Amino acid sequence: MHSETHRKNMTIPAANGCPLDYGTHGDASSEPVLQNGLDPRNMMPTNLEDKLPDQDFDLSKHREKSSIPKTGSSKTWEYPSPQQFYNSLLRKNKDPDSQTMDAVVYVHNVVNEETWNQILAREAMHQDSCEVPTLQRFVGKYDDLTWKGRISELISSKGRPYDRHDWFVDRCGQRTVRYIVDYYDDDNAENRQTTTTVDARPAFDTAEDVWDRIRFPIWKHFYGGKKQQDA
Repeated sequence: MHSETHRKNMTIPAANGCPLDYGTHGDASSEPVLQNGLDPRNMMPTNLEDKLPDQDFDLSKHREKSSIPKTGSSKTWEYPSPQQFYNSLLRKNKDPDSQTMDAVVYVHNVVNEETWNQILAREAMHQDSCEVPTLQRFVGKYDDLTWKGRISELISSKGRPYDRHDWFVDRCGQRTVRYIVDYYDDDNAENRQTTTTVDARPAFDTAEDVWDRIRFPIWKHFYGGKKQQDA
């Protein structure tokens, strides 16, 4: 396994899709009702943390807490442990390398924190009415390419996104805002801890979301820095 210092200084290429393929019923505000032995919040078996019978090596079962608040809870979301991540990859017929699992999980967590930070940057436009937005649920949509993803695949050096998620953000009970998130394997990524560039933005679900997409660059230039300092 990689030491903490080594993991923080290494650059790891993006994986081909997130192994935790979150289902459309992944609501954090309620207790899960098992469906065919699967937890509906992430559509994963409930025993993913168990060591496999033929597994002759140990993987950590420790789960890191994220900074992302759960809707309807005083807790934050937890990231999968290396053992859970390894089991998830096997379940999806992948061939994971147990020796890199610690580092892969670290990068997975870094990318998700970057996703949330981008969402918070946009939600700051509504800080006067909602100081603490929360994450309700998220859905993996690897096969559903966005229009920006299609354009990038044709003309951008980043190419096709390696994954796509929809994150559903609860704006203090006022409404739920769907954010589209594209993940690119990009050697020029701003976050040098990974080679992933994250592009998170509101979907065009309502006129308010469209307006937020249009005004965000101007708002960020004039007010974004001040809002972040005040927060």
